[in-house]
Amino acid sequence: MLKNHIYPEEIRRFEREVIEFVVESGKNKRSSDIESHILAYFLCHSSLTQTQIQEISAIFRDKKISIGSISNFLNQYERYGVIIKKIIPEKRNAFVYALKNGSVRSLMSTGLEAGLSEMHKWIEDAEARIQALDKIKPESNLIEVRAILIERLKELRDFLIFHDNLMKNFLSGEFSIKEKPEIKISEEKIDQIRKKGIIKIEKETINSIQKNPLFMIDEVKYMPIFSYLIMRKRLTQSKLQKLTGLSSGLISEGVNHLVKKGFIKNEKIRGVRKRFYVMPSIGYSNYLKQYQRFKLINKLKNKIERVFQEMNKREKELKQLDGYDIIFEWLKEASQLFVIVEGGIKIFEKALDYFKNSKL
Repeated sequence: MLKNHIYPEEIRRFEREVIEFVVESGKNKRSSDIESHILAYFLCHSSLTQTQIQEISAIFRDKKISIGSISNFLNQYERYGVIIKKIIPEKRNAFVYALKNGSVRSLMSTGLEAGLSEMHKWIEDAEARIQALDKIKPESNLIEVRAILIERLKELRDFLIFHDNLMKNFLSGEFSIKEKPEIKISEEKIDQIRKKGIIKIEKETINSIQKNPLFMIDEVKYMPIFSYLIMRKRLTQSKLQKLTGLSSGLISEGVNHLVKKGFIKNEKIRGVRKRFYVMPSIGYSNYLKQYQRFKLINKLKNKIERVFQEMNKREKELKQLDGYDIIFEWLKEASQLFVIVEGGIKIFEKALDYFKNSKL
């Protein structure tokens, strides 16, 4: 952990550029400015304590971030596997935090770099849950739940297979859809899952979705809403509140945000007073968020390259200053990855077209 987390003025100017880049890249300014800032601080520092985050925020924001807001952010992002927490040995009840994957690649790709071995595990897990649910004889109040879970797990499995093929050809720019692979699941594993019951199977699936970088959305606080709509497809606000445990206000704010982004739609059924929120296509919604993110990032290409070139030219002058190396390496990696971003936009356009029959 850097003892001097407040960088010299010469470096702080470049740090501000990185922060502005992160705040501008795909975030909703009204509700996620704090999240954007804290994420940016972690990209410019290898690790930080809560107090250090607050002190940095006092420099780069009109109003410093409260410890309560910082704690909420860290707890959320640790829960979803983005942030890791370590004890500071020499201090009592003191912790230092860092990004689990601190590179710009993890920021820009939102999980697209997930290893193929992990992808295969996710596919197998989805198939195992499908087969386990198929063997469960549900009680009358769970018949519809079981049916929609099987339907959505099949769609989720097929999306993961599609994405696996896409990622194998991502860097080459090729786009091919292969036949579905044969997925073999042992009877022992299926039986173990079956014994958990329908609701526990769903909760475990929701938990795995929330921790899967492939499904991560910019507004982490809305992940429970996004996850349950992946699994249930169509839900009311009251049902979302019951399933997620979130407040009615946060549910309302979350569904409105997701509708505005185009990930879900609201649906009014004639003769029914309730309003439903629907995610018709898992694939379309997830590729839309990837496409939107890449388009926004690509707009900032010239700015990042300009800052990188300036730091590179002034290397002899600045290299010995705290913060130079980590910010320079971040900008260097970002500059190199814009080629991938440009290719990704074209790939995602094709992927969205593939799912157009389920388009919102």
